Amino acid sequence: MDPTVKLIFSIFAGATVLLNLYGAFTANRKLFLWGLCLFSILPIIGEATGFNTDKASVHIAVIILFVVQLILTLPVTRDTANDNNAVVSKLIFKMMLSVLVINIGGIIYILCFNSGVPHRFGYCHAVIALSILYVMIRRMSGKAFWN
Repeated sequence: MDPTVKLIFSIFAGATVLLNLYGAFTANRKLFLWGLCLFSILPIIGEATGFNTDKASVHIAVIILFVVQLILTLPVTRDTANDNNAVVSKLIFKMMLSVLVINIGGIIYILCFNSGVPHRFGYCHAVIALSILYVMIRRMSGKAFWN
């Protein structure tokens, strides 16, 4: 990958991770979800540009997983969600669990396998996963969390 492209990806990843963290720690649902949603674009672009026929199934699987994450974290779909409704609350929990599993898979794929992706992006996935865990734990505490 070109060093300029790596730099642009790194800056964008850092900005989206910071947006996600800021949303998590200030209990701002829209910023939290925008950080996750925008971060999902990076693996999609990265896998699409690095696509080769040797690992076509891996590239397609990663693209599909992060398209799913992109769709699940679109903030516009959460405006009408009421955390007081038990069904909606359980559904949101399951969706966040799915996004957590996708990002843990990203950590394993980048840091444990010879994927060719710089390790800093694996660390970004780790920070995203920790922010999701933080939000899930805060939500399970029983208090209203989001502003």
